[in-house]
Amino acid sequence: MDRYLISDNPQVVARALSKAIQEDKHSQAKDKARQGQAYYDYKHDILNNRIFYLDDNDVLQEDTFASNIKIPHPFFTELVDQKVQYLLSNPVEVEVEDEQFQEYLKEYYDEDLQLFLQEALEGASVKGFEYAYARTTAQDILKFQVSDSLQTFDVYDDNGDLKAVVRYYNKDITRDGKNTPVEHAEVWDDKQVTFYVKDKNGNFVLDQKREMNPRPHIVAIQDDGQVLERSYGTIPFYKLGNNKKNQTDLEPIKALIDDYDLMACFISNNLQDFTEAIYVVKGYPGDDLNKLRKNIKAKKTVGVSETGGLDIKTFNIPVDARKTKLEINKDAIYKFGMGFDSTQVGDGNITNIVIKSRYALLDMKANKAEIRLRSLLKWMNELIVQDINRRHGTAYKASDIKVTITRETMVNETDLVDRAKTEADTKQVIIQTILSVAPRLDDETVLKMICEQFELDWEEVQELLDSEDYEEGFSDNTDPVEEGDPDAGTGQVAEGA
Repeated sequence: MDRYLISDNPQVVARALSKAIQEDKHSQAKDKARQGQAYYDYKHDILNNRIFYLDDNDVLQEDTFASNIKIPHPFFTELVDQKVQYLLSNPVEVEVEDEQFQEYLKEYYDEDLQLFLQEALEGASVKGFEYAYARTTAQDILKFQVSDSLQTFDVYDDNGDLKAVVRYYNKDITRDGKNTPVEHAEVWDDKQVTFYVKDKNGNFVLDQKREMNPRPHIVAIQDDGQVLERSYGTIPFYKLGNNKKNQTDLEPIKALIDDYDLMACFISNNLQDFTEAIYVVKGYPGDDLNKLRKNIKAKKTVGVSETGGLDIKTFNIPVDARKTKLEINKDAIYKFGMGFDSTQVGDGNITNIVIKSRYALLDMKANKAEIRLRSLLKWMNELIVQDINRRHGTAYKASDIKVTITRETMVNETDLVDRAKTEADTKQVIIQTILSVAPRLDDETVLKMICEQFELDWEEVQELLDSEDYEEGFSDNTDPVEEGDPDAGTGQVAEGA
């Protein structure tokens, strides 16, 4: 199939697109991606929950009168947002030695790029993988955007080499005087992009409404009407995988979240259904059950025959057992989802060591994500430097860029203050000890020991001290003696000075 999508004949590609897109839509990877997106949007399986019973004829019937509370608990949304914000809450910083190069980079590493990185990492975590693509704006500057992985796929040749990327989407067009959603497709290779659209028969054909089809990656029309064409020299798409197998962050914990939803909702169902007692009446002489209910509610009494009686049945809902099960599920969700549980209480001794230990799993997950994020940044930097060199006639290299990703965690400020005070007190004791033995040591040794405590360069301090001694050698009222001065050595100031 893939070899037809990389054919040089657009008609051959058009015939292969429908089948390729249908296979992609129904692939296992896209099913998992849609499932991850649904859970991120709070659309859990619990929303499809139904309650059934067997009737008197042993026929399965849906119980439409039973309480069926459906509450999705968005653990997955929290875990994904934790991961993204833990890595990217601080802007990604780039640094180079050349000041002019640094100024050029600032034009690209702006707020829009930071937003793009967050969206790309979020999409990869939710759907298993996400696509980034490069485009050039009307201002002739390179920008990056996310291409929804649910509507994008790679095309490989028989050797497993990436040859093209297909992107498909629905777009409203006017057909027969009506706005109709029509499926479009784009096939991108390393030189150009070809646009396709479905006709009335549901077959892909070349989009005739495009003035240039196929066309180079970038087309610019100057004020004088001249058309400039160029390409990026590479396929302008990058697939950011969440892990080696492109699995979503939902897969390890989906069963646990479903069980938590079920347990929590059925506690609510039980409380809703069994809030009132059941009255078992024997030998009731009244008219009907409605009168019985009125008597119980109004008079708190009911009359029965001599052989009759009234039993009140109540039910003990196993709330404690289910609460314990909910706690077990919640702990497992944060553990296997490798997240930070902000509801942990502990013994109240929240030191920075304790906080760090609670971030350990999230830190491990962030380490795996950062490696793949840096690979994306490397691809981006190659295109950015290429764009800078084109626009400014420079010859910079992407390898000269240093990328810094700073994570931020909560800290116990009191713990930091206490630690700083302890270090200061310890250092003061050491300095006092050094000064107490100073009379028995030479000045150079004492100075070295003091410099070590304050992390100072001993040689620099020594040079400063020697410089001060030299300046103090001159008198405040005496100018330096110049060679050949007839009054040199007399100790007298020349007249008129």
